[in-house]
Amino acid sequence: MSKAVMIDSYEMTAIWMGRTSKVKMSPMDFQTVLGIVNVHYHWMLMVISLHEKKCVFLDPMGETSGNIKRCSEATRAFMRKKGCNVSRWPCSALPHARQRDGSSCGILTLKFAECILKGVPINILTTEEAVNQMRWDVAMKLLEESDNLSNLCHYCGLDENEDPNWICCDNCGRWYHHECVQRPPLHKNYLCPACK
Repeated sequence: MSKAVMIDSYEMTAIWMGRTSKVKMSPMDFQTVLGIVNVHYHWMLMVISLHEKKCVFLDPMGETSGNIKRCSEATRAFMRKKGCNVSRWPCSALPHARQRDGSSCGILTLKFAECILKGVPINILTTEEAVNQMRWDVAMKLLEESDNLSNLCHYCGLDENEDPNWICCDNCGRWYHHECVQRPPLHKNYLCPACK
């Protein structure tokens, strides 16, 4: 049995809303199923723990009894459709720091998921500096784990098009298909749209 699987936020939000999910995987093949829900531009985390037979709901702004009940109903309906009887599984929250601003729910939800997967308490600082550092850490990790994109045009994202000519920005060093940037003169210095 694999340790964990993450359900896409669009699908987890559909599950939260009680709509039919298009999730193809079988949750019983995993110990933990996680998904981030977006409701009115606010991010929250739902966790189904199959080995502990319970679900956990975490809201960076604080959990309400209504949302915990909704999480319970949504996860039960999802699991029943996948062939698993979960009628007696409890749904609860875990202690965590609260969001202090109007824009950190996304990064906090990611960090909640990380702590749960690592099996550690959710001891997260929510100061402005700490939240900015978390954002920076996630951005750097995404850049480190991304594919090599050096052979792609920074305008269209493709490696080939009808025009075989490329042009490089003299300031940032990004390469573009000549056609994608309206064919500037090749013999003059070129500044890309981002550097102008």
